[in-house]
Amino acid sequence: MREKFNAFPQFKFWLNKGKQHFNRIPILIWLNIITIVILSLLSIYAKIKSKGAGIESLFSDPFYVGMFYLGWFTSISEIMWCVAIAISLFSAILLPPANRRFKIFLFVSALIMLLLFFDDRFRLTLIMCAFFGTCKLVKLSVYTLYGVVLIFYAWAFRSTIRHTPYIPLLLSFCLFGFSSAIDITPISSRGIHAMLEDGTKLVGLINLTIYFWWICQHEIKKNIVQKQ
Repeated sequence: MREKFNAFPQFKFWLNKGKQHFNRIPILIWLNIITIVILSLLSIYAKIKSKGAGIESLFSDPFYVGMFYLGWFTSISEIMWCVAIAISLFSAILLPPANRRFKIFLFVSALIMLLLFFDDRFRLTLIMCAFFGTCKLVKLSVYTLYGVVLIFYAWAFRSTIRHTPYIPLLLSFCLFGFSSAIDITPISSRGIHAMLEDGTKLVGLINLTIYFWWICQHEIKKNIVQKQ
């Protein structure tokens, strides 16, 4: 087994790097495990009991009062967006002017998250689909634009991000990309489609939120120590 890992030095490097970064934020390890286990158990249950439509309902908008669990996971995702945005903006305002580069990083991060949140919450992409008619083309164009924005964001703040445990941030970007790809992929099973699209986005949001919570509180604590 060790020889196989040695044959892929890049994989081993990123595996070790991921372990180091996640070990710095232990709570994130448990949150990821618990979320994935819950989603996996629900997927198995839906497969055995043919409850794919019920799984989809967990990620649906809560418009139908006859099903009390309708849209629960969607609501949790929206809360995670709001928490990450609030933490970033509050910390950017709280930090002193000496942390100018980090403050700009947090402000820009919050603006990008606000853009993604508004699209997710108010269905801006779907509204454009209704106007232009070609939904798949609209989604592909919008998701490509978001991808370019995230790549430019990562490049512009690479020096700042490099000094943080950035693997959770990178993981969240990958999961958002995967979720977007599933959104434009025709999958017949409603339960599988909902789990792959919205389930992966939920895991990505957990990583994103905890990442910004950790780096913000770490930066604030560092400034308090310096003042003392």
